[in-house]
Order: sequence, then structure tokens, then C-alpha cells
Amino acid sequence: MTVKWWLTDRCRLCVMPIILGAFLGFVIAATPGHAVGAEPKIVIIEFHGMKKGVLDESLEGLPHFRELIKGPGNDHAYTYLPDVLTTIPAASVPAIASMYTGLYPQRTGVVSTIWFNRRRHKVRTMISYFQQRINRILEKKGVETLFDYTKKTGRQSMTSMLMVTKGADWSLKSGAFFWGNASVVGFVRSGIWIPDGKYTDEKTVSAFLTGHVLSYNKSLAGVLEKQHRIPDVMVIQLLGIDLFSHYPPRDLREKNASMEEIQRYYAQEVLDPLLGRLIRALKKAGCYDDTIFFLISEHGFTKIEKHVSDKFVDRSLQGEFKLPYGETTNSQADAVIMPGACTKEIYLKNRLTGKWMDPPRLLADIKPAVDHLLDNPGIRDSLNCLVIRQYPGERNEGIAEHDLWWLFDWNIYMNSERDDDDYLRALRPLNELSDQITLKKYVIRGLECQYTRETAPDIKLINKKGRYYERDLNKYAHHGSYYPDDNMVSFWVAGPGLSSIISGRHVVTETASTLDLVPMVTYLLGMPVPEGLDGTNPLRDIQGRN
Repeated sequence: MTVKWWLTDRCRLCVMPIILGAFLGFVIAATPGHAVGAEPKIVIIEFHGMKKGVLDESLEGLPHFRELIKGPGNDHAYTYLPDVLTTIPAASVPAIASMYTGLYPQRTGVVSTIWFNRRRHKVRTMISYFQQRINRILEKKGVETLFDYTKKTGRQSMTSMLMVTKGADWSLKSGAFFWGNASVVGFVRSGIWIPDGKYTDEKTVSAFLTGHVLSYNKSLAGVLEKQHRIPDVMVIQLLGIDLFSHYPPRDLREKNASMEEIQRYYAQEVLDPLLGRLIRALKKAGCYDDTIFFLISEHGFTKIEKHVSDKFVDRSLQGEFKLPYGETTNSQADAVIMPGACTKEIYLKNRLTGKWMDPPRLLADIKPAVDHLLDNPGIRDSLNCLVIRQYPGERNEGIAEHDLWWLFDWNIYMNSERDDDDYLRALRPLNELSDQITLKKYVIRGLECQYTRETAPDIKLINKKGRYYERDLNKYAHHGSYYPDDNMVSFWVAGPGLSSIISGRHVVTETASTLDLVPMVTYLLGMPVPEGLDGTNPLRDIQGRN
């Protein structure tokens, strides 16, 4: 008689614990937040416009930040990157596009917030309610984002308020209704029709955690309920500190508060309570103990010392150059001038050929523009340095063109006869910037990697620190300059999940870059670091790596 072994009592007693154990293992593994052997989750909190050092200098007064970074028992691992350079320009849109792709603006195609396309004769702006223009450019150029890379490895990602969403599985965005409400609250609180920072950040965190009627399924609660999982990479972009720094409340303005005072106040009053809310929600979701946090910023801030008239440049050029006003189109114009901040970009047409893609003539087109600009005392008073575009191999006017930019020595030029020879002598190599700019190598590299051939201006005016081309006299502070206050930020990599990969506490003494975010995140997730990025991984050589 044949006996089937799996029906015998003895074997049944042996097999049942195995089956039960396998079943329980499956259930536990499928439960979000299982700590044993769980892969870490990454939460990136981007404090939009937070200056270097604001958190570390205020940590004792920020209990929730302190809990996240150091742990409730002061025993958490963390890595601090105190010196992180942004990309040039230090403006929101291009900086964000570069940070989440690991590529310079020249390669993302998002070269500024607004620019002129010489080939198409069109001004391109990235400002829109629905924030899709960045993603369309990245899609068209085939540029991959952090979220594309995570998706390739079977991981999932979600974002809240972030402008870059290409590749993200779940994305919560704002619209006209949101910004309208935020502006009403801003007007009620401050008397200025500007979105209120606190309202914006509170609604952003709420959207991330629970969404609203139409976006619940994209929120953390919705993904957990419907998909039964926690996304591997989550990004929350908090714009409030940027808005608050541009337009601080009346009491801070009246006391002539510094940017550090303004941002520390906002961190204590708004950001720290919101971080506590986020910590509690992640603990409830069961994933906090496995989470690594990136606390980051993409540009700094500078208090405006002087509002420079945005019309100075237009008025200086309009006598000799046709500008695109009234019935004159961009195609018909001789010069197109971009709105500026600490810089002013001027595009010039070759007036002999009438073609925008032909390099403008050094003596017949660019020199007259430079002369008119320098004749304006309002421009000279705020001007630090002036750079002029080169066109290697495309123009031959008695001076070699091997690089992308010249530094124009306008001080020497103004004290000369200002003839053609004086003008050509004033065109100096860009590496002579050291007398005007502290971050010389960084600025040179940034200028070289910002524009494409069809988006590059011919003249760039770079103002002194604190001098901004700005029409809004209510604006208290700005960014976008070439100085450390705008270009240097700090990163923290912390949270209870970090110690499983990097134990101990570390300070990275080498200067890092916002371009390094993608390599660092992929490294901590155990993914292959994408090839061909402009960013590198400053965490790679840390001692204490598990």
C-alpha cells in the first residue's frame, strides 16, 4: 500500500510550522515599515531658499529638527555637508531642474527662469501655475530625473509641490485656486498681495500626508491604503521660507532684521512644528525607523541693499537699438533684454546680416551697446563686472576667441579714449575674475555650463552684492547673485534609517554641489549611480560605512 508522505500525521506536524512560518514571514514582509532587513525609505525635504547654516546654528531651539537629526536620545547617525554650492544661476527653476537630474542647466535645457531663444526668436519663461514646462523640456531632451532612475529599479516615488515630476509615480501639484487662496491669506496677514509662506507650507504638508478630495490617492495615506506600500523616494518642497524671506512681516522689516534672523524665526515658528507633524505621521505609517532624511536647499538669500531700476538698461539702449516694444517683434528687434535680479542679460542681433543666429559684430554691434550701458551712471553705480560672450570659430575681428566668455575690464576702459583698440584691450580672459568675485572657479564653471548656443546672451551685467534689478520696492530680499550668500547652502543627511548604511556622525569638509543629490540618493538606496552625471557622491568615501 502506497502512503502519500504529506498525509502522514508525523509529516503533517513537521510541515505545518514551516507553512505557518512562511505565511507569517510573507505577512510581515508585506507590512509597511518592517524594520528587520527592510530597505530604507528616502524622504527629501527641500526648504526652498534656506540659507547656509540656518539649521545647525538654531538646532537647540528646534526640537523636532533636533529629534530627526540627532535622535531623541542623541544617538542618531548623521552626515552634515556645511558647504554645498548651487548651480548658476541660483534661481529656483534652473536650480531645481539641475538638482533632481544631476546635470548643469546647459544639459537640462532649463537654462534660467526666463531666456531668449535666438533660433526661434521667442522668449521662454518657466513661470506657470501648473508647473509642467520644466517637465516638457526634460522630456523633449530625453533628460532623466531621480524619479526615472528609481523607477528603472522597480522602486516608486512621490512628490508634493515639486516642480520636477518627470518619472514620479504620484505627484501632488498646486494650481490657480491654491495660489489664489495663498495670496488672499498673504494680503490679510501682511497687506501685500503675495502668497503667504505659512499657509503654503501647511497645505503642502497636508497634501503630502492626506491629499484632498481629488488627490487623496496620490498622498501618502492614499498610496498606503490603495497600494499597500510606502514609496521608496518621497520629496516635499516647502516654498514658504522663500516667500517669507522675500516679504517678511512688518515687525521684522522695521527692525531691519538680517536674513539669518528672518529665516531662523520662520524655522522656529513654522517649519519645526510642521516637521513634528511629519515625524508623527511617518511613525504612524510604520516607516519612520527605516527612513533616511535629506534636509536640503537649492539656493540662499541676500537682503536687498539697493533696488536698481529695471528700466536702466532699456533706456540706455533704446536710442540706437530697436527693442521689442509696441509693434516691433523679437524677430525685428536689434536687442532683447531679460528681466534681471543681480544680473542682466542682453541679447544682440548681427545688424549687418539681420540674423539672430549670426554672432553680433564685436565693434559694430556689441561695442555700441557696452558704451551706452556704461554711460548710464545708474548702471555703473551698481555694476561689479561685465562679461561678453565669445563665439569660437564663428567670428574673426582681430582677437582670438577660444573660450565662451570674456571678462570686460570696464574700469580701465572708462579711463581710456574708448576707441576700438581700447575696447579690444579691455576684453580679458575670464580667469581674471578673482578681483571681483570670491568664488572665481565656481562662477567660471557655472557660466560655461549654463547656456546653449541658441540661448546664450551676448552681454551679462553682474551687480555688486545686494544690488538687484527689481521693480517691486516691497521686496526685502532676493537671490540669483554670484555671491556666497546666494550660492552656498547646507545639506543634512540624517534619520533613524541612516545608521544601517553609514554609522556615526560625519562632517564633509570638502565643498559639495546640489548636483550631488541624485548620486547620494541612488547610493543610499543601493542603486547603481547613473553614469554621465555632473554631480558626484560625497558620501562614498565616508569612514563608518556599513
